[in-house]
Amino acid sequence: MKVVVFGPSGLIGDGFLQESLRAEDVTDVITIGRTPQDTAHPKHRHIVHDDFLDFTAIAEHLAGADACFWGLGVSSAGMNAQDYERITYDYTTAAARTLATINPDLTFVYLSGAGTDSTEQRRSRWARVKGRTENAIITTFPHGYALRPAFVLPAHKKRSKTPAYRWGTTAITPLAPLLRRLSPAVMTDTAQIGQAALQLARHGHPRHVLENRDIIALATTPLNP
Repeated sequence: MKVVVFGPSGLIGDGFLQESLRAEDVTDVITIGRTPQDTAHPKHRHIVHDDFLDFTAIAEHLAGADACFWGLGVSSAGMNAQDYERITYDYTTAAARTLATINPDLTFVYLSGAGTDSTEQRRSRWARVKGRTENAIITTFPHGYALRPAFVLPAHKKRSKTPAYRWGTTAITPLAPLLRRLSPAVMTDTAQIGQAALQLARHGHPRHVLENRDIIALATTPLNP
């Protein structure tokens, strides 16, 4: 299986990358980003690309992809509406258009978030934009999925680039085992998200929008159920 990962330098993207590299049935992992990245692993090849509104120039590198895991995203806090929509919706759908042309049966897993609004009607801007993006992916790909984790803990020794998130993670990590048992609907980690994405690529799912409980269930499903 050939997997394409967008946003590999981020927390979630790193989870997609690391779990894909560990998976025996993944033969190639292509990551896309604006800056160079370590590609020491024999499965891994990184493509530097600047224009995230047009991916046709790198279509040859995406050829043969079986799955795309989209981990690129930003917080809406302090960001104007146009920039947030461009990064969240326009970048994602630009990649989806190129990938759909290459392989319409590709599995596209979009990292969304708890509270996203599929109706695109609520007052919260970020929820509407993410809902619109989810809908676009699910419409474009028969095997298009949106993951909606709640609080995500880092795995693989990765740290978030967002100071507030790093502080929150440091504060909550000692309580994580207890919180996982008491409230599995609100907590997961980047390894589980990566594992869930791989299971979607392998086996699909009857629902296209998966909440935190679904992510955990997928991550703990045997490799060949």
